[in-house]
Amino acid sequence: MPPVRLHTLDRLGPDARRQIRNALESEHRADDPSPQIIAEDVPGPSKLHNVRTQVDGITFDSLLEARRYSELKIEACAGVITDLQVHSRFRLDVNAVHICDYEADFTYCRDGQLVVEDVKSKPTITRLYRVKKKLMRAVHGIAIREVFAD
Repeated sequence: MPPVRLHTLDRLGPDARRQIRNALESEHRADDPSPQIIAEDVPGPSKLHNVRTQVDGITFDSLLEARRYSELKIEACAGVITDLQVHSRFRLDVNAVHICDYEADFTYCRDGQLVVEDVKSKPTITRLYRVKKKLMRAVHGIAIREVFAD
């Protein structure tokens, strides 16, 4: 019997996969040629079909975000922008109550002005994102610059 690979069971949740793995391992004896479990917790496709990408040791949520980082890095080397930062966090507090945090994809200074930038695609503009965008404007006075795919 061929080995059972967990990635072939990707339609099941992690708990179901764990239960199947435990059941098969408990049935398996050293002298029995029953299926071997090869623990490959290969994640299924992303809900938003993004591909995590790493550039300069920084992990980006999507290929589009990684490409934008490369563009901004070139602008920083040319001196067009300064203080390029990746994944900066902003606290969003209202009346001294912490509501949530907003993590910007990029922050930098252009012509002496702080720019907070978020790389977006249609599926990533969620209700939560819209609320955080409004809170950024209300709490910090910052308008988020959105960059979309061409």
